[in-house]
Amino acid sequence: GGDYLSSEDVDLLQTIAGYVSIALENAQLYESLEGKALEYETLKDFSENIIESINAGVIAFDLEQRIETWNSGMEKLYGLPHAEVVGKKLEAFFPPDLLAELPQASEPGRTLSLYKVRLTTPDGRERIVNLSTGPLVGKGKEVIGRLLIIHDLTERVNLEDQLMQAEKLSSIGLLAAGIAHEVNTPLAVI
Repeated sequence: GGDYLSSEDVDLLQTIAGYVSIALENAQLYESLEGKALEYETLKDFSENIIESINAGVIAFDLEQRIETWNSGMEKLYGLPHAEVVGKKLEAFFPPDLLAELPQASEPGRTLSLYKVRLTTPDGRERIVNLSTGPLVGKGKEVIGRLLIIHDLTERVNLEDQLMQAEKLSSIGLLAAGIAHEVNTPLAVI
């Protein structure tokens, strides 16, 4: 009513102002957190898109050989969907002799490359692949798992085999032509 504020009114205003300032600060923090969460989600999607865009099969697994990531290239190569393999161990999908060659948990920094390895898929197809593995390193530079990259070479190897066969047939044809020429020359004189 136009009167001066009493000490009780001032205390009440200070308390309300304190609550309002806390509410405003919480709103700013929440907005900042939402921005960071959106940024994190965007980076996660970007990373997943990179892995999915690679035409080679990419598998990420932890130190106990439990599959964490299985990209679409691996789905095409191996014929198993992502949902069916994630969380399961490698031994359920790969032969023991191949797994024995992979670096073990006691060798965290070791890399390995195997060339023209025969790999049989669960549906019985025989594939010829190049296989590379290396450590999966976390932010603190500690090894948190391994990456396994598989390139399918089956078509390329089949084409190389066909080319070699064609070259062999071409060589045989040249040899036959040379022999025919050598035989025809004395026959022509006779």
